[in-house]
Amino acid sequence: MRPRDFLFAIAAAFLWGGGGVVGLLFGEHVGLTPLGIATWRMGVAGIALLGYLAIVGRLRPRSWTHAMWWRMIVTGALTAAFEAAFFTAVELASVGLATLIGIGSAPAFVAAYDAVTTRRRPPRLHLAALGLALAGLALLVGGGAGQGSDVAAGAAIALFTGAAFAAITIVNRAPLPGLGPIALTGGSFAAGALLLAPFATIGGLAFPADTRGWLLAIALGVGITALAYVFFLASLATVPAFVATITTLLEPLIGAVLGAIVLGERLGVSGIVGGALLGTAVVLLRPQRDEPESIH
Repeated sequence: MRPRDFLFAIAAAFLWGGGGVVGLLFGEHVGLTPLGIATWRMGVAGIALLGYLAIVGRLRPRSWTHAMWWRMIVTGALTAAFEAAFFTAVELASVGLATLIGIGSAPAFVAAYDAVTTRRRPPRLHLAALGLALAGLALLVGGGAGQGSDVAAGAAIALFTGAAFAAITIVNRAPLPGLGPIALTGGSFAAGALLLAPFATIGGLAFPADTRGWLLAIALGVGITALAYVFFLASLATVPAFVATITTLLEPLIGAVLGAIVLGERLGVSGIVGGALLGTAVVLLRPQRDEPESIH
């Protein structure tokens, strides 16, 4: 894998790490349900990316093939399912449990899929990195696990969340010629927002009423969502899906640090140790000089 693509995956995780804090601030300020927040972040992301392509003269939907349209629709549907399931799991269980199971299970789903379809398993170094990352994640968010109105249902839905994110990664690890990450992300998120909008409307899909609300919407949709997914999907050009999903485990670490800085939440000794383990795992995953650029 190319070092640049590996850095893209890390950049995506860093940007996603701000999603919890910014999404919470946006939802509270505007008065949105979790599905409303998800619809807004996908809608703003899709409009921003497709708008950018239109401005620079690179939006050519008539040239998109049947395979390109299906790739965007499937990715959009999976992303919508991921967003809806994750926020539902948070409501039923807790942020900690939803994060631990949802994000932590994604690499395992990818490994299981590869084992069944290709009869190959990840290298031992990558498996060791996954073990360290999961241990770090458990220490980081474990304190919030086991709370909520229906922990069992929340855990089951969080497991579905991990499967959905793994599916997004697997579907997009083989790039389609002519469909770049910007067009793919923009089209997928526009489709996903349209799928979520009817359900979000039932709970009330409010619009920002002031400058701060729109700035939060832009930050959540453009920076934390659109740019992050462009980086992540671009990284899959050479970064194996199993490795890419492990790097996303940095997301809760960044979220915890931002929560401590912005919201005054306590990270604690276990959180610091967990963060160190997550960082060590990413170091183990870094590209080696003697490895091929692509090991898909």
